[in-house]
Amino acid sequence: MKRLVAGLFAVVVPAAAGAQGAPDWKAVEAEAIRTIQSYVRINTSNPPGDVTKAADLLVSLLQREGVPVKRYESAPGRSIVLARLKGTGAAKPILLLHHMDVVPTDPSRWQHDPFGAEIADGKIWGRGTMDMKGLGVVQLMAFLSLKRQNVPLERDVIFMAVPDEEVGGELGAQWMRKNHYDELDPEYVLDEGGFGSRDLFAPGKLVFGISVAEKKILWLKLRAEGVAGHGSQPHDRNPNDKMIRALARLLGEPMPTTPFSVLQTKRGAARGEGVPASDEPGGVQGSPPLNMTSRVGPLAQNKFNNAIQHSTISITSFRSGVGEPPKVNVIPSVAEATLDCRVLPGTTKEQWLAEIRRRLGDPEIKIEITYEGEDPVVTTQDSKFYKALESAVKQEHPDAILTPMVVPYGTDSNGFRPLGVKSYGFTPVVVPAAAVGSMHGDAEFLPAEAVGPAIRILFNALKETVTR
Repeated sequence: MKRLVAGLFAVVVPAAAGAQGAPDWKAVEAEAIRTIQSYVRINTSNPPGDVTKAADLLVSLLQREGVPVKRYESAPGRSIVLARLKGTGAAKPILLLHHMDVVPTDPSRWQHDPFGAEIADGKIWGRGTMDMKGLGVVQLMAFLSLKRQNVPLERDVIFMAVPDEEVGGELGAQWMRKNHYDELDPEYVLDEGGFGSRDLFAPGKLVFGISVAEKKILWLKLRAEGVAGHGSQPHDRNPNDKMIRALARLLGEPMPTTPFSVLQTKRGAARGEGVPASDEPGGVQGSPPLNMTSRVGPLAQNKFNNAIQHSTISITSFRSGVGEPPKVNVIPSVAEATLDCRVLPGTTKEQWLAEIRRRLGDPEIKIEITYEGEDPVVTTQDSKFYKALESAVKQEHPDAILTPMVVPYGTDSNGFRPLGVKSYGFTPVVVPAAAVGSMHGDAEFLPAEAVGPAIRILFNALKETVTR
């Protein structure tokens, strides 16, 4: 049932003639770090996914600033926080989107308390610092700075915090699109995705990636059937043998690179990527190269860069056996495996499944799609907000290389792209490759020194986008 719960506050704010002087950025940074610590200390692991206390924190901070807030509940414990700075309506809104839930932890494997938000060695440690409470607070502080500075707004600026992203988003961003899209209707969405790093993309270069597309998610279950029997008498109908041989064939060939324009071509896109292609192979004739490899050069050899250049397959489970625990002396009749497939734009679901079948090399193995994400749509780089992000990054980091990119994981913003919304994934922090690798791991951290510059970048980009 759709419900609007406590939190709608009508606040009259005096009209401002124009923006004030620059914010006290040191004070803003200190406030942000304290807020990140408070936010991370609230355990919003999903499952179970209860974000009530996290939403309480955000609502209290927004109320304190006199910002009108709406709070929705898509299910018990699944709060959604929506705050708005009203503009003149001359342009459609910009939506700052982040999720409050985090993946579970095994505290015994952490050196620092995963919900302690301890600052040590210049890092804020804890679950959600990178994914994505840290960015949520960066968005919040940039949002509040617009209000504090009385920046004149030609469009609404919306801050939205949602639950459920870590399990698919059905009760979070998807629920809001389905039930309250009229409250949003943005021209732009900013969510998680790319970031800046001096060692992840290309060692020795400060590269900021702005996500303009995501891979299609396909989760597959493979099933091999055979003949049960006694373990002392092997036979050629053992489903485990069939599955193991098929999986070896599946991974035996390297994944080919995909001719995806964000990575390999000039401005424009290959046919099938959601925007028209030019007659010139790879892009628009005479336009400057805007792809990742032409801007950055050869990418470093690591799992992240491999994943953004190739469609990928991960074997995530293998289930077989009879009884619990499985009997060692029984050959089972069924073996199952699950695959997490992430497919770059330009390859259809049908093409991908045909490739999986070819690689498996066994027509008796059944393939079932257990989850299918949105078909990828590529967001244009030719927009006011994208250019404002580029400009703001260069203002803060003159040596930075800015590039569009595709991210290997899924985010809430991807569901807005098919609706024609220009959606970008970008956390304007400079982080080491180790911080990126810490997401969903046992030592997640965000460098404390990255917080202040990130807020300034986002504030300046928003200011440029919301004013004429």
